[in-house]
Amino acid sequence: MTNETYRNPGSPASFDQARLIASRFDLTEPLEVSDFPEKGNINQQAYLVKAGPCENAGEYILQMLNPNVFTQPRIVMDSMISCIQAQHKALAGGALKSGEEWETIRLVQTRHGKAFLEIEDEDGLQCWRLMTRIKNTMTYRSLRELPDLETRHRVAKEAGKGLAIFQILTAEISPSHIGYPLPGYRDTRNYYEQFLSILEENRTFKETEDHLPSDPIVRQSTEKYFLVANTSEEYHRRHEDPQVKRYLALALEQKSFALMLSDGLADGSLRKTVIHGDTKLENFLFSTETGRVKSLIDLDTIMPHTWLSDWGDMVRSLVNVAGEKEANPEKIEVDVQSFKAMAQGFLSTARHIPDKEIALMADAPQIMALELGVRFLTDYLRGDNYFKLRPEDPPDLNKTRAIVQLRLFEMLRKDESLLNRIIADLGKNPLASF
Repeated sequence: MTNETYRNPGSPASFDQARLIASRFDLTEPLEVSDFPEKGNINQQAYLVKAGPCENAGEYILQMLNPNVFTQPRIVMDSMISCIQAQHKALAGGALKSGEEWETIRLVQTRHGKAFLEIEDEDGLQCWRLMTRIKNTMTYRSLRELPDLETRHRVAKEAGKGLAIFQILTAEISPSHIGYPLPGYRDTRNYYEQFLSILEENRTFKETEDHLPSDPIVRQSTEKYFLVANTSEEYHRRHEDPQVKRYLALALEQKSFALMLSDGLADGSLRKTVIHGDTKLENFLFSTETGRVKSLIDLDTIMPHTWLSDWGDMVRSLVNVAGEKEANPEKIEVDVQSFKAMAQGFLSTARHIPDKEIALMADAPQIMALELGVRFLTDYLRGDNYFKLRPEDPPDLNKTRAIVQLRLFEMLRKDESLLNRIIADLGKNPLASF
């Protein structure tokens, strides 16, 4: 996709500069630009734009793709556009059933009729987009912020429905027409090869050659994460920590299980579909009028994979009500009722899911917790150069994050029989009373 390119002397350092960029889009004057508190962790250059006369102003989100994360922004935007178009087409075709509601974001074109804006400056190429802000919605950062169990389970059920609706609306997209916005992302085998290389304390590409991916694009994007970045003394201090060693052993022991979804995709026993790629709770929007799920936003990681990774990641993040930075592993437990609510919401809404994939719905959250735990653990040993720490963060934060996920894996494994029974029962009668 070709888009207009402007030269710019530097990144926006003020609302005035952001307003100048917003003016490149097809908006009605006057424009008012302000901070956008819900901007998230990745694309920090984000602004709320109000356009038009005060009494009838529209609200939009102006956002720059983080070039340090999204090194191929055109692939990100092409996938996002395909996802939006598919949703609009399915909605226009009557894909929703009675009682379901949905709205997807819209991209505002530039004044030259392009889908996004590219700005060339001294640091390289910036990619800016302007999106409509969906009205009358709210979101939650986690289930634990909800005041009572009834509300918590209702929101969990709606999130399950939301994931199913998203799958229904994007089902006509051919995975072969969608690129990979983050090379190596959701590649469990790649994460394990990084893990093994770091356990060997490899510090040069020659040492780690056997672990590096064969795909040149994936290699270029991920090769530095195969190398230890901290001092030998610090590496060994972290490696020899008894608490760390316990989870190192667990991660190694469970490698074959962790690769189950990847292997299924590789041998064709699992379908490759278009997935969202980041199904945390705060990416679901809920109607402030009805409480129903209304949208799944943050479309930066649309990619080919199995829907089970979206399901597993959503469940992994929602059933752990202790939080992902809980320092006491004994507090990590599985909220089984929230799992049941999500499963009921999903299975009562989803269409045309093969039984063999439904049978993996209790395994998928375990796999995603294990995968993320390995990523955090690898980064802690390596020197925290992927999940970078802020000045106010404790120095062992990635160790804590790793233990949380690996402990969650253990607790999900402990409850596996119960979770499988819930899936089996709901598979027979997803509309059973909760």
